[in-house]
Amino acid sequence: MTSVDKAAIAWTIAIVVAGVGFTMAGPGLSVDREVTTAPAPVEEKTTETATKTKIPGYTRSVSSQDPGMGHETHQLAVILAPSDKVYSGTLTYDASEPIQLVSLIGPLKIGEDQGQPTWTPDGKTKFALTFVDPKNSRGEWNFVGNALAVHTMKTTPFIVDYKVTYDELDESDTVMTGTINSIRDPGLGHNTHSLAIIIPPSKDTYSGTVSYSASENIQLVALQGPLPPGKTAPLTWTSDGRTFFALTLVDPKNQMGVWEFSGNALALHTMNTKGFTTSYAVYSEKSSSIPVSTETPTMEPQIVEVSIPQGTATPGCEETNECFLPPSVSIKIGDTVVWNNDDTAAHTVTSGNAHKGGPDGKFDSSIVMSGDSFEVTFDKAGSYEYFCMVHPWMTGNVNIS
Repeated sequence: MTSVDKAAIAWTIAIVVAGVGFTMAGPGLSVDREVTTAPAPVEEKTTETATKTKIPGYTRSVSSQDPGMGHETHQLAVILAPSDKVYSGTLTYDASEPIQLVSLIGPLKIGEDQGQPTWTPDGKTKFALTFVDPKNSRGEWNFVGNALAVHTMKTTPFIVDYKVTYDELDESDTVMTGTINSIRDPGLGHNTHSLAIIIPPSKDTYSGTVSYSASENIQLVALQGPLPPGKTAPLTWTSDGRTFFALTLVDPKNQMGVWEFSGNALALHTMNTKGFTTSYAVYSEKSSSIPVSTETPTMEPQIVEVSIPQGTATPGCEETNECFLPPSVSIKIGDTVVWNNDDTAAHTVTSGNAHKGGPDGKFDSSIVMSGDSFEVTFDKAGSYEYFCMVHPWMTGNVNIS
């Protein structure tokens, strides 16, 4: 993960919510937790509008004006400033009014912001945002991410007393953050769905917390197995019709939240083929399982579709990196990428860089008319840039592993 200048942005965490209420998926949030207080508490008045009895043993924070770009009418209390390590823990809070809970993932790399909720202090350094509105003033939240804050969408300050127990961890095979693009779901019967695999199927069992920020509403998936021969489950998933997993599918009806999971695989999912992008942070514990099957699930070669959207023949799509959708795809050796020309103009899909040497000869569609398509099956690992020779501001890339 990119290193973070804590001093520069520690107090500039803001929230991009645009007035939309988001809720948390799963049991990661418990509300109205009883807190035992000492006798004869003292009431403190810290601002003209916020007063609150201080809870002994808790840390007190008074919010200040949210310094984020375009969010001057919000209030913010930073609990854990941005870090290049991963925070994982539990926040217990008691505020003077109902608040929202925030964790950040990042900073994102250039080009990784593809529609998921984000926050930026300067238009350049961007974080993926997980925003949870518990609609209460006190409770407990299990969190994971690179920063933690409490927030309101008001101009008047609030008070929050809190306890936070957490670890600040390096990334590993059980602690991870990232941003990925979905692929077509390789499960049999799921070819019209999209899947972003965070933890691929494993003989080990992972149990923990995932924080997610996706470019559209998603479903949460955990797999358990492989199942022993002859065993079944209410919902199952298989890529080859031979090796089956029990399927846990949760639909939180949101694009960002926190989920406590357990299983042999973890993924985000949509029931469409247009694809999506998600940023995530995961803290988990891993326990080895005794394999119940010697077969390893095989992933059949996938077909990933890329749209050439309408209007790209006119400059402007490059400003939002939307000349090809998605502009970047990640696939495996043997997978195929299909470019569909959904524009009214003709285009090309030509490997290389229009500004650094032009075509490199790896692949070239020649002219693709409106409504037509072009496909390439990739048999070598690598990263391939491509562009439209007719409209050279149109660029994209394919990453093969």
